[in-house]
Amino acid sequence: MDQLLETLLQNSDSQVLAESLERLLDKQASDRDKNMFLEKSLDFGCHLQEAANKLTRQRATHHNYIVWPLTYDLTVKVFSLLGTQSLCYAAATCTMFYKLSVDPACYADVDLTTRGVSNMTVLKMVQRAGQCFRSLKLGILPQRSKKSNGSLTFFDYNVDITPKSADSLDKSWQYRHSNRDKKLFCLTRSCLDTLSLENGAAGSLLKTLHLFNIDEMDNKALCKALSFCPSLADLEVVGLHIQLRSLLNCLSSHCHHLERLCCQSSKTGRTEGLKSRTCVQLVSGCPNLSSLALRGFKLNDQKVNVLLKGFHNLKLVDFSTSPVTGTFLRTLTDGGNEPPLEILILRDSTRLKEAEVEKFLFTLSAGECKCLRYLDISNKDGLAAANWFERYRNPCESESMLSSFDDSDDSGALRISLQSSDISTSEFSSDSSYSSNTSSDDDEIGSNAWNPAYQEFML
Repeated sequence: MDQLLETLLQNSDSQVLAESLERLLDKQASDRDKNMFLEKSLDFGCHLQEAANKLTRQRATHHNYIVWPLTYDLTVKVFSLLGTQSLCYAAATCTMFYKLSVDPACYADVDLTTRGVSNMTVLKMVQRAGQCFRSLKLGILPQRSKKSNGSLTFFDYNVDITPKSADSLDKSWQYRHSNRDKKLFCLTRSCLDTLSLENGAAGSLLKTLHLFNIDEMDNKALCKALSFCPSLADLEVVGLHIQLRSLLNCLSSHCHHLERLCCQSSKTGRTEGLKSRTCVQLVSGCPNLSSLALRGFKLNDQKVNVLLKGFHNLKLVDFSTSPVTGTFLRTLTDGGNEPPLEILILRDSTRLKEAEVEKFLFTLSAGECKCLRYLDISNKDGLAAANWFERYRNPCESESMLSSFDDSDDSGALRISLQSSDISTSEFSSDSSYSSNTSSDDDEIGSNAWNPAYQEFML
């Protein structure tokens, strides 16, 4: 066979080869034999081409390994810093990158916050991670801006979360898919079942879980998945149709190492309220919580008091749109064992009273809550006055209350966000762009997401 191939390659003139093939065809006795001869010739040509292509790829891979300047471990480290989608693009470029990209360390942080992701894709990515699995992010991200406050970095969702907008929710809160999108975006309520496979082998390794706008996710499916995640430290749930009470009960029972909880309702102003018992159970079940954001839920001052007094490590609190009046602010300045709170967000809390805010600002100017670095009480309708039908809008008094902060040269001075664009401090002016930006790219789908090589690798 070697001599035959060598002879054929030495005489590879197409005209000579065609004439020789024609003579052999004429020697065939019948039409059936001629057809079989041509089929065998075509098969031989295909096999020869396939073998040559394979050898070409092997030589190219060998060449890439020689000229690639990074070691195997360093390349895997670089790949592990890429997002999951970028990693799949890299794997589709060449055989060497594909072999490097299947290392489990590259999939420790699985980020599938893009369209066109199915349950099977989630399962495959988690299986590739193996014992290195640490983080999972699923769904469609709402538009959000990133703010930095000293050593803390937190995310601010640019959405309208006033209760009166409950009937016309912003697209970034409750992502409404078109018929075309629904065919592409196919995560279902069972997308987290991979966490419970093999007696929760993957779930026991999970540290971070972020879920965004998965329409079919419900209480039962989410709580089942969380019950297999005893080491979970960071949970973010945005735009899911779940009950907050059920979620907190599940976290209290199964996720005792939780340090960050961010939950944003998909039905602003129309969700069920919490019971004090649920708050007490959360405090006892998750004592290490340092960041708590419950946006769009019915929380009154009594429940907030329970949470603030119970958690002794809280650094960030966000109760945007909750119907609090502000009496819980007294807890932060009562001279007792106050939490080391650095960020306090009460955005669009329609019942937040002017008098309570004024008292709180005076105590801040007197030196209380020295850890507090960011305060957001912005409200489109203003603060509530003594008469509930009146709103507080006069900036003059607020400016006098904040004058003590304006004269500070300390880089760690308190930053305050208010509703009126006329009010500002030395370091932070009111953000007039707080209203939701509905001109997001909800209808745009990147062409690279449907690259055939990328899709083949994902599936």
